[in-house]
Amino acid sequence: MDAAGEGDSGGMCFPYNVLLDILRRLPWRDVAASKCVCRLWRDILGDHGLSLERCFPRRAFPGLFINKFGCGSDTSFFAPSSTRFRLPFHLDDDTTVCQSCNGLLLLDKCGHYYVLNPATARCTHLPRPTTPWCSFAASLAFDPAVSLHYHVFLFQKGGMLKVEEEGDVPPLEQVQAEGVEEPTEKVLSMLVYSSRTCHWENREFAPGRCAPGHLYDVVAKPPKSYGGAFCSCEYWRESLYMHCHNSVLLILRPTEGTYDMVQLPGETCRAKSLYDLPRNSVLASYERGVHYVASSGSLLRLWMLTESVDGQLSWTLAHDANLNLHAHMIRTIKTQFEVTWAIVESTNGPVSLTDDDVEDEKENESDGDDSKYSWDSDEDNFIDVVERAGHHDMSIRDVSCDIMGFHPYKNALILMLNGAVVVYHLDTLRMQYLSNYYQLIKDTVQAGCGVYDSFTYRPCYEDVLIEKFSMSS
Repeated sequence: MDAAGEGDSGGMCFPYNVLLDILRRLPWRDVAASKCVCRLWRDILGDHGLSLERCFPRRAFPGLFINKFGCGSDTSFFAPSSTRFRLPFHLDDDTTVCQSCNGLLLLDKCGHYYVLNPATARCTHLPRPTTPWCSFAASLAFDPAVSLHYHVFLFQKGGMLKVEEEGDVPPLEQVQAEGVEEPTEKVLSMLVYSSRTCHWENREFAPGRCAPGHLYDVVAKPPKSYGGAFCSCEYWRESLYMHCHNSVLLILRPTEGTYDMVQLPGETCRAKSLYDLPRNSVLASYERGVHYVASSGSLLRLWMLTESVDGQLSWTLAHDANLNLHAHMIRTIKTQFEVTWAIVESTNGPVSLTDDDVEDEKENESDGDDSKYSWDSDEDNFIDVVERAGHHDMSIRDVSCDIMGFHPYKNALILMLNGAVVVYHLDTLRMQYLSNYYQLIKDTVQAGCGVYDSFTYRPCYEDVLIEKFSMSS
């Protein structure tokens, strides 16, 4: 686009490239305000992704939401222990997080669903569908860079997903060997709530260009040992990626009204336990796409999902590492880290969920000491692996590695490794210590307790939610 100079400048007081460079240097609050100057500025912000930074401020990674059992609260917020970040509300003890999607949370309280924005403390209590639904299979779709409206998806009872009264799901190899006859059409029925219409509707999704019938048959029979329809669910570029049982990935494409399926790479994973964090999970990063992570003992592998121009899906191994040395360093670590993570209390006061707000407060402090208020994710708490003779041949028994999520804006995984919560950087193979497992369950009320779900949280400051947060049903 050339600089405006033909007649009315239409808001172009600088050459286009100069104006774009100026807008890129502005803080996110000023970028949001600049969108209101004129239509031309709004289009520039949208065309170059600057509106995305308005929704997702840089360096904004306040923490994770975790679901627990046997503790005083069913859901907690896990963040740097010295942070000023606080939630301006309190989640009831019988409330759990179903999904975190680009700044919004989907909550379940005794069969009632809520969509909440923790950064704005606004929420919506969804009406109950009139069609029977599977309460264990709810997912949320929200992308503020595309639209401020959101959708919630539920599987219909008696539809594709049927919980068997007896027996387990047959192995994928058995289904393939039996040569299951594929009907011409295997439709997937869903209940979909739209914030635009504020109503539920029945939608049917037809097979897409990559939807093998034998995978449909496998997903249609979840094992009796687990009540959920999928192990994890992610939303990326207007599609839902559901990690279903028997190592099958179901991709729901709402804008096209179709679905695709592909088998996950590696060994067939077991059904997710109701009482433990997963060791196999499909994760999505807004900037880096969809990945599948699998851990087995000290071995950690990560695959990236790719899609060809003709719609065929495939996996590429992107990372293959042995965390044996890292596990050894965690077991023998003696360093006392200055900043660690813990469960953060709630408050009824104003909320501050970005580093920018904290920076503004620190500028007004007279002592100038700001180190105790921040957690520098580029420098703090690194566990340096010291390689010595015999370390490569050393084998640590019973290494446990659970998946907690993708870092919101770095190429890094958040793991539970041998009882320590760490950030594992995939590019450098370095690891940062956040906390230990017992910090997550400090409010235990019974002997049997633990963490079974975690959701990385990335604040978004725009939504269409209008109600002040309230869990009253």
